[in-house]
Amino acid sequence: MGSGTTLVEAKLLKRPSLGVDINPVAYWTARAKTQAINPSVLEQALTQISKELSHDSQLNLFDIPAANSSTEPTIEWHGRLHYWFSPKTLHELTQIQHAIDHLEDRHLRAFFYCALSHILKSVSYWHDRSVKPMRRLDKPIPDARVVFLRHARRMARGNREFWDLLRQRNALETPVQTHCADARCLPVQDESCALIVTSPPYVTSYEYADLHQLSVLWFGWATDQREFREQFIGRSNGVAPPYIPHGSPLAERIIQQIGETNPRKAREVALYFGEMRACFAEMRRVLRPNGRACIVIGNTHLCGVEVQNAQVFAEQLYNLGFSMERVILREIPSKILPRTRDKATGKFAKTSEADYIAYPTEYILVVQKM
Repeated sequence: MGSGTTLVEAKLLKRPSLGVDINPVAYWTARAKTQAINPSVLEQALTQISKELSHDSQLNLFDIPAANSSTEPTIEWHGRLHYWFSPKTLHELTQIQHAIDHLEDRHLRAFFYCALSHILKSVSYWHDRSVKPMRRLDKPIPDARVVFLRHARRMARGNREFWDLLRQRNALETPVQTHCADARCLPVQDESCALIVTSPPYVTSYEYADLHQLSVLWFGWATDQREFREQFIGRSNGVAPPYIPHGSPLAERIIQQIGETNPRKAREVALYFGEMRACFAEMRRVLRPNGRACIVIGNTHLCGVEVQNAQVFAEQLYNLGFSMERVILREIPSKILPRTRDKATGKFAKTSEADYIAYPTEYILVVQKM
């Protein structure tokens, strides 16, 4: 599901849709993105929050509340929050949280929770130019309330555009469901879907659990980072994973080649391909006969070995009973995150220091359930 862009397009086309993501940050983002709110209602809520934060700003911002204060957050601060945020910022974020909690409508709360989640990195010690968890203690930290209101207004403008488009197309009532769930166990009945569109993580992808840890910690979606990381595809936290059949001779060759130099990485790749096969099997369960799936994936390198994700997926899908209808190869037009890697380590690197482009092109595999 990611951030919900496919669900937005489905709603604009008046096609009922359902999205699933194991990442709670993606779930809340997609939920806020797909639920168009009456602009006048949203404006009233934004005014209410703005007034409440303006009133709070009259207080001594450096007077951190006592443990029994009524301005304590609705969740207990995780110890790691003190690592990432100053006491002043934690106090400001708490004020924002309370202002959102005072809204009665759950759709409005979801919208503003998403806005709050989006600003956490910019008001933390997290280095702005890093996708990895790295602190910069001399980073200038703006007032979180100012940043939040500015971002919420930007989101409100986007909501108005979405609302107007849906109204023009008579699509406001088109249903969209979002679920925070595992793609290997979809909350969908057998043979009930006509089309699946997905862009799964790469075998060498980012640690989404690390990338989104500020939101996860603030909202209390997880307290143990290791356990949270294990929920993602291909992540074993260094523990030898159980064998999961991957259903691809090519995958087996890739795993063996990587294992010659890095057995630990080979186990991770084996786990990744095995879990992706489980996802494809679940896709087959929920697709109607002759239903289609579009899978967006690119190839990359790891430990000096070309990891042909697209070709492995094609073998897995064929062996599960899908037919390949079309393969589309396209250049990646833009990526917010870096695309360059160091060949020796497989880690992302500065463009000037990198040996190759990690994901220069993507494949779109269009398959049909037979």
